[in-house]
Order: sequence, then C-alpha cells, then structure tokens
Amino acid sequence: MKILKILVIILAVSLLTILSQVGGIILLLWLVIFRFFREKLINPWLRRGLNLGGFFVFYLFFMFVIIPPLARIQDRVPLPFSKSGALVPVSYWTAIFGRNYIKSEGRNKLETIAAAFEKKYPQLKVKYMDCNYPFRIDVKGDKNTWILEGLFPHITHDGAKADIALVYNDEQENASNLTPTAFGYGSSVDPHPWETCTPCSCEKKNWTYSFMYKNLPKTEYSLNNTISTDLIKIFDGNLPYTIFFEKHLQERFKLHGDYAEAGCGSVRHDDHFHVTLCKE
Repeated sequence: MKILKILVIILAVSLLTILSQVGGIILLLWLVIFRFFREKLINPWLRRGLNLGGFFVFYLFFMFVIIPPLARIQDRVPLPFSKSGALVPVSYWTAIFGRNYIKSEGRNKLETIAAAFEKKYPQLKVKYMDCNYPFRIDVKGDKNTWILEGLFPHITHDGAKADIALVYNDEQENASNLTPTAFGYGSSVDPHPWETCTPCSCEKKNWTYSFMYKNLPKTEYSLNNTISTDLIKIFDGNLPYTIFFEKHLQERFKLHGDYAEAGCGSVRHDDHFHVTLCKE
C-alpha cells in the first residue's frame, strides 16, 4: 500500500509538472506542510478531504499570488484570466495551469490586437490557447527543452509565442466566441478535395498530428471563414513575424505572403494559428 501511495505521488507530481511547470513543486511543498498537522486529524475521511481541498487552495494561492511576481523577474506576465475583456482564454484551465504566460511586450501587442479586433467585431473576442510557462530555465547548448523552457507539448513555445483560436459559428450559424472543443485544440477543419491536404501525408508520419482531432469530444460548430481571415490579417498587420497555420486554410482564406505551415513534427494547425509576438 505504501509503494502504491508513492507511485501515485510520483505520477501526480509528474503530471502537474508537465501541465504547469511548477505544479509538481507546489504539490511536494503541500505534502511537507500537511505532514505537520495530519496526525491531529483522527478521522481518515476528514484527513483525506482536508488534504485534497487544502492542496487545491494552496495550489491556486501559489499560481495566482506567488508565481506572477516571481515570473515578472524574467519579464513574463500572465494573460487575462477573465472572459469579460477583448482578450480571453478559450479555457480557464489554461490560466489555472499557468500556461498563459508571455513577455510583457507580447502581452501589450496581444491587447492592442484584441482591441482592434473588438472594435471591428464588438461581440467577438480574441481567444488565446497555450502560450508559455511562467519561467525560463536556460540549458546551456540547448535552446528549448520541454518543461524547462518549451511548453509541453509545444517545444517551440517560449516567452514570445501564443496559439490563437479561429472563429466559429454557433448552432444558428452566427459568429460566436465558441470553439468546437473545450480547449480549442482538436477543432480542426479538414481540407476540401481541391485544397492542399497536408494531413494526408502528416498523419502517416506522426501519430500525434491528428490525435486530438480524432479523439477529443467536439460540437459541430462551423468555421467562420470571413472573420477568421480578418482576425489573421489584423495579427499580420501588427506583427513582423511569420504566422503558422495549415496550407489548406491559407488557400481557403486567400492569404498569401508571410505565412507558413508548422510541419508534420507538430500537431494540426487548422484549429488555431501560431504567432510570435516579440523577440525571444
């Protein structure tokens, strides 16, 4: 039983580290703290409940009170947690797991772009997905290392990158702030027969390429081509860097210029587009 408990702790620490970079450390700190008063709790159910509930509160306190000022030392700041502004997360979990950090210059650019988009489409938001972890941990001779710098599973994500959701229609075919999946990822749009079919080749080379698209539960919201195109154009007009998304959507949106595909080594980019907001 003791071995099983240790294995569960190792698994929980590993999972929280992958998801949030610092969650595993927060869990270990809580386990150390909880040891000082767990023996005073005679009732085993009360002890388990306080252990779980206490960790949840302790974790949120660290992520929203302790981590932001520490991350600011490396010029990393969190994007907005609220869904009331022009720039919002697709899922609250992105912020809860601290995957919404970016350099202050990047956040300023995102907020400027979101304000411009909201001015043109007052009912719509710019919805961000995964950005970066709170901290940069340099590894000599290696630019991006998962957990230490590259956001798992986005090895190229550092303090300057963000994924932005496309715009989808609701069930009445009106432009909305909805996404077909809860996290935005997996909301992919297949190419038409006359468009370049990158998934046709990439699915054979990389099993993770379409994994979320094929396995995550989704609602059949249709892609709003016109507003998605405008959103990408607004980003392109405010950024000097290449925007990455799938070739068949570049063709569908009639966008030509400084756009590129992420390649088969990544996951599908026909549910979002990848932007670089500032210098690394």
